[in-house]
Amino acid sequence: MLRGLMAWMLIVLLTPAALAVDFRIETKVYSGDEEVPVSQNTTLFQNGVVYDFVETTSRVSIYRHGMNDQPGRFVLLDPNLSIKTELSTDRMDVAIEKLRGWARLQQHPLLVFSADPNFAESFDTETGELSLVHPQMTYKAATKPVNRSEAWTDLRNYFDAYAKLNCMLGSPTPPTPRLALNKSLENHNVYPTEVTLSIAGNSLTGEGDTELRAEHTFTWRLSKDDRARITLVDEQLVSFRSVSNAEFQRQSVASK
Repeated sequence: MLRGLMAWMLIVLLTPAALAVDFRIETKVYSGDEEVPVSQNTTLFQNGVVYDFVETTSRVSIYRHGMNDQPGRFVLLDPNLSIKTELSTDRMDVAIEKLRGWARLQQHPLLVFSADPNFAESFDTETGELSLVHPQMTYKAATKPVNRSEAWTDLRNYFDAYAKLNCMLGSPTPPTPRLALNKSLENHNVYPTEVTLSIAGNSLTGEGDTELRAEHTFTWRLSKDDRARITLVDEQLVSFRSVSNAEFQRQSVASK
């Protein structure tokens, strides 16, 4: 369970976006020194819409940022079952605040920390290394400067929304530590090219220290195949049967 949790904690941080530009990011997450990734994502950005493909499960999420006081919106697709479901970011915010309240009352140090994280931060302007350190959890990120600084508002909105989505999909901890890293990235006007997440042993599952490393490959354009994937997803958005969030999760789990 902890590996899956940590993989999500990495992936949600590692998808920068400049919504005026079409491009792709490939993310691979590795556990410890293993050479085979535990998860792989391909994220495509086109015309302000973000398409995220979880390559290991075939599940797709589509994100559109909110405008004119309307909340952001995710649509989740399960191509294997031809079903879809929708989540708004305002509903996620309410649920996450409840989760934070619950976490504050728990005995597990990681849960308590995740409700209100207080990292010690350092940033090396010469190397671009960003560190957020705490005895329960540490992030170390290799970063590069964001050349399109005017896009950071939209970038941060997507970072945070995706962190909240992954929490809603089953994380036992609030996404607050991930949101803290998002904020630090924005403050330093950098995006991550590699992130290592370390969680102290016995902090939640009784396992030893756990470490995951995420690597990211950026391509500042979309290929013909990328655009074909987007076209197919747009067609599926119209044709797939709409179900409730609970029904989507139940059917997706049952089909595995």
